[in-house]
Amino acid sequence: MKIVAAGAVLAWLSVMVFFAGIVAPAAFTTLDREAAGRFVSVIFPRYYLGGTALGAVALAALVARAALGRLRLGDWLPLLLVAVMLAATLYAWLAILPAAHAARAAISHPGTLEALIFARLHRVSGALNGVTMIAGVLCLVVLGVRR
Repeated sequence: MKIVAAGAVLAWLSVMVFFAGIVAPAAFTTLDREAAGRFVSVIFPRYYLGGTALGAVALAALVARAALGRLRLGDWLPLLLVAVMLAATLYAWLAILPAAHAARAAISHPGTLEALIFARLHRVSGALNGVTMIAGVLCLVVLGVRR
């Protein structure tokens, strides 16, 4: 079960790094800003759905591992980290993303209130993705260290 959980977290992190390091930069360097924004907006729901699915697999594997074996001190840490990853992803998907879409659609000019709201939501989304990535790396470290 530990290998399933670690594999799901590793796949989740891989998707996140691929999107943040390759897909989004390529979109914004190849397409005009408006088109790149629309492209990324279409990808995000699928990105969050994939993360949620992989998180659910990891969480289920960790819960099954705990249920099948004797829990040792510290076995709760990977469960907590995956729960944090899922919570951050779900909040970004279900709360931040719709608000960012609405603010982006309402932007008439740079510097308007809508533009400032969108920028703030974008920062929050980035922070949530950062938290998810850090928690994922920590989860892999803990799973790798513990036998």
